[in-house]
Amino acid sequence: MSKSIGIDLGTTNSVVALKKIETEILANAEGELLTPSVVSVQKKGSFLKTTKMLVGKHALDWMLQDPENSIVSVKRLMGRGFSDNEIQQLISEKRFDYKLQALSNASEQSLCVLLNEQEYTPEQISAKILEKLKQDSEKQLGEKVDYVVVTVPAYFNDKQKVATRRAATLAKLKVQRLLPEPTAAAISFGVDNMQAGEAKTVMVYDLGGGTFDISILTISDGQFIEQGKGGDMWMGGDDIDNLIRQYVYSETEKENEVENLPSLIEQMTPSDKNRFLGEIKKKVEEAKIKLSTSEKAYIDILGLLKDEDGDIIDIDVELSREKFEQLLKPFVERTVSLSKKLITNIGFDLDLVDQVILVGGSSNIPLVVQEIKQLFGEDKVLVHPRPMLAIAEGAAILAHRLSDSYECPQCGHEVAQDDKICSSCQFNLEDNQIEKGLLDIVHTSSHDYFLELDGGENYKLAEQNTPLPFHAHFSFKLLSHEQRLAHLKFSNEVNEKQESIGSIWLTFKLPDGEYFNENNTPEIQLDFEIDINNLITVTAYLEEYPDITVSKTLSRGGVDEQLFLELENSINKVNNNEDDTDFFVSFEFLNRSLDLAEDINQLVDSDTGNVNKKRYKEIVKGHRIALDIFDNDESFLGNMHYLDNIMSSFSFLLTDNEKKKIENKINIFKEKTKNSELNEIVKARDRALKEMDKHPTLEALSTINHAKNLCSDDPNQYQYFSHAIDKIIAYLGSDEDENEEDKQFFQKVLSDASIVRETKSKKNLHIFKGVQV
Repeated sequence: MSKSIGIDLGTTNSVVALKKIETEILANAEGELLTPSVVSVQKKGSFLKTTKMLVGKHALDWMLQDPENSIVSVKRLMGRGFSDNEIQQLISEKRFDYKLQALSNASEQSLCVLLNEQEYTPEQISAKILEKLKQDSEKQLGEKVDYVVVTVPAYFNDKQKVATRRAATLAKLKVQRLLPEPTAAAISFGVDNMQAGEAKTVMVYDLGGGTFDISILTISDGQFIEQGKGGDMWMGGDDIDNLIRQYVYSETEKENEVENLPSLIEQMTPSDKNRFLGEIKKKVEEAKIKLSTSEKAYIDILGLLKDEDGDIIDIDVELSREKFEQLLKPFVERTVSLSKKLITNIGFDLDLVDQVILVGGSSNIPLVVQEIKQLFGEDKVLVHPRPMLAIAEGAAILAHRLSDSYECPQCGHEVAQDDKICSSCQFNLEDNQIEKGLLDIVHTSSHDYFLELDGGENYKLAEQNTPLPFHAHFSFKLLSHEQRLAHLKFSNEVNEKQESIGSIWLTFKLPDGEYFNENNTPEIQLDFEIDINNLITVTAYLEEYPDITVSKTLSRGGVDEQLFLELENSINKVNNNEDDTDFFVSFEFLNRSLDLAEDINQLVDSDTGNVNKKRYKEIVKGHRIALDIFDNDESFLGNMHYLDNIMSSFSFLLTDNEKKKIENKINIFKEKTKNSELNEIVKARDRALKEMDKHPTLEALSTINHAKNLCSDDPNQYQYFSHAIDKIIAYLGSDEDENEEDKQFFQKVLSDASIVRETKSKKNLHIFKGVQV
């Protein structure tokens, strides 16, 4: 039977656990319980042309030699975009030694790291960590591992959770649940410390390597109810390390009378720089840990750094606990402020919290413990006895609960998850689950979620701390009955700031011959869902055409989003030129845009994020051709409509041979318009028109027939053109010679028809807009 494990995919370290009768932390291949969340690319071979991917301890060791090609804290990059303010701040502060940039061919909402000049997404890096954890677990257990509960920060947004799920998929793991880290810690605590019939409201204070999370849960008889979540995705051990590092740099500058130590570091030789950066990272982390138990720590790096004159600058800084706490005080005070805010937001007060559990590597810092005890009272605060392991334990307990079967705690016999009594030893499984297990979790939404309306106003779709799963239905109006595309932008609110979580582009291709009119502008029906993993699904369709579902997935900064943004810019260009552009030229671009939008929506695999490269090339080519056609003021759809109209209405006036020749040329023309270059389409079009030019009477009939259709709201004009068409067809079927009176009548009708076409075909074509309430 394939095993299901729990994984704490941490910023600094990752942990794997498995629950059988008891919960067990699984050691990695190096025999350690903590696996560093580090990935490095090591150059190999005599010419350093081959590479090897290192993960965990070996990557951490290699990082001392080559930090620029070693990825740490990748969790902070998951689901982020290169244009995010936080990412730009990390880059400007040189917090990471590796290079960050937007993914090639993707939007600024994407992100990748460069390792030996090759792009890797954060999901791909995280997948390497997960792969190692999976393989090491399988080796230790001697069994295959397919299923996993992966923990994520409670404050992760939809994009970050999707990125985490994709990383697991790339690692060939099937995700049973994305479990908030504080909830996982609460499960670990509750299973060990709660008795049957006992109820507690617990706040989990989780200060990890990259994030600060707080959750308040009510625990009773195996039930875990999330009351609310809060925190800050950009506060963690990494930031504490940075406080120490900046203090070390500042003190060294003072002692050596230099102004800009980071610039001197940048001027070092690559090998010395790599060694220095690796050493400073290691020494800072060691100092942080030591100051939890000692009054002083020393950070020293000797003989590596030089000033502009070539004189050696030794890093030799003493950091006292008192000074460390001065540096740390604003940081800790913010965590206290966020804790108070969460309690207020859910309508609680401090007295309603029975227990505060501190987890995460940085929760052991004395100042942290002191400030939280001062807020809640000494007797309520507990530093989890296994602060680095508790989250993985909770994940394993949930993985065990979600498995189809498990081992009886008394005899080890395999029992089904819904069995109440063990068939082998008659042990009461239900009572044991209530007393020592996990029955159910009531999850809540992590954020407020919004849809941006036309004009920039935000419409709230869901509130933070709403019980999950959540589903709501909304109706939104199109801005114009001629609208054929809409860009819907979704966001959530994080620390009182709007943060994009993705978009959908809706396409409205109606059945042939059907149109919206001013009195029949449809409404978009929007179903907004948040599942128990806090993942969002959006389904949109038109009210009058429920079978036409226009989109289901959010773009999240990838190649598809960039293609949509480029298409959006082109559409805006067309809209801005409408007054000077023939209707059919704009209509040509509209239809091609609709086809392109549908293809883009199918471009990216929603599970893995993989891009269909063949389709990508076709979309890029199709967009370029559409622009070429517009820029050359061509209207192939108008030509096609013209030819089709003649053939459908008047082909009975042709001989079979004439009809066959024209249809052959039209079919070639239609095939060329699909994705051929402009010159090829023009040639095919001209051949078809040249063949039709041999029948000028049919062309005249087509012009009159088009004018008739445009006058459907004017009975007199409509009847006038209908009578003319009947008279011309009757004349063609007779042996009479054309007299002067008939000739003048036909010429007048043709002139009138041309005027109608000219005036009534010129209208605005709003093909791309937003929506309104």
